[in-house]
Amino acid sequence: MVARITMVGFGLLASSIAAAIKQAKLPTKIRAVSSPATLKRARELELADEFFEYDETEKWAKDSDLILLCAPILHILKMIDALGKVSWAGANAGREILVSDIGSTKVEICKAGVRLPAPFRFVGSHPMAGSEKRTCEYNDPAIFENAYWFVCPPDGTPESVYAPLLEIIRFVGANPVVFPPEHHDRTMAWVSHMPQMLSSTLAGNLPERLLKHNYQHFAGRAFRDMTRIAASGWGMWHDIAVTNRDETTRALCEVRDGLDKTIAAMNGLNVVKDGKPASGNFENDEHSVVADNSQALADIFKAGNDGRASLFAPGRNNTNSFYEITVQLKDKPGALLSVMQPLAEEGINIRDIELMKVRENVAGTLLLAFKTQEEAARAVKTLQYLEYEVKERR
Repeated sequence: MVARITMVGFGLLASSIAAAIKQAKLPTKIRAVSSPATLKRARELELADEFFEYDETEKWAKDSDLILLCAPILHILKMIDALGKVSWAGANAGREILVSDIGSTKVEICKAGVRLPAPFRFVGSHPMAGSEKRTCEYNDPAIFENAYWFVCPPDGTPESVYAPLLEIIRFVGANPVVFPPEHHDRTMAWVSHMPQMLSSTLAGNLPERLLKHNYQHFAGRAFRDMTRIAASGWGMWHDIAVTNRDETTRALCEVRDGLDKTIAAMNGLNVVKDGKPASGNFENDEHSVVADNSQALADIFKAGNDGRASLFAPGRNNTNSFYEITVQLKDKPGALLSVMQPLAEEGINIRDIELMKVRENVAGTLLLAFKTQEEAARAVKTLQYLEYEVKERR
């Protein structure tokens, strides 16, 4: 493990790395670089060994083995510029300092980072982890567990150069993926940046015919799920938008093309009006309510089924490889404890928990996630023995 890691911007992710290192009692020295208020809280939480403000660049960069820039994208670019202006005056002679970042886009950051002079060596990175919480107050040593962590080295960079970064990534439980920065931004545009824009657009275009009657309160889980990330703050997304505009726009245009096909398929349907088929051209089955020209829409649904299934291909999606079960709770005090305690006594480690449904006088549903299939199977056996209704979730 690196002797000294410097984390510039000591928010949720940086403090979570620090907390994991401290929890494991590793000999790594942690430098926290942030605002005075954040440094004060980090000191109180005993998350770092040395504390610096942002403008003390020469002090916090000197003698670092790994510098991790943990800030919004445009701030990361400013930090890289500041590092490039450090006057070393012979310090750190004969040694290299690895610099990386956790920015959500990579092309522009990597272009700037590769221009850093010696003794710096830059390798961009991006962990696919986070929370709506932003400060060190909410540090979580397990936040990276089983997440992808992209690593974007310059062409021709030997792995030995960024081995300290890989060591940190694996230590916190993440899965490193070495990826060209262009591929990263193109991929994130589709699986992250475009969905955010789509969700914000969907939530921001509730029609007046619903709003004037407050009918939006009748939204079911589907609409709530699709608009959940519309609650994201603009501050972070501004930087993503301006550094990955072209790829995100291309992804939005591709979705627009898909929506046009769906609209055309819908417009081509035979419909029921006044209780009768508008065209009189339904399938022969007298009980069928499916128009015989619905194949285009059926194909869209099939493609959607296949696309969704591809997200969870066995051995591919590490971020979703937990094994999940649901447990029907009883509506009584101590219901949660009566499930958790037997599992703890059996030494079964729960990796995630969600209370899915709770209603007065109706049994709630508890979702439990486990790292391995064997742990999930043991949990099922234990809880079924206690006469709980347990199901595997697929």
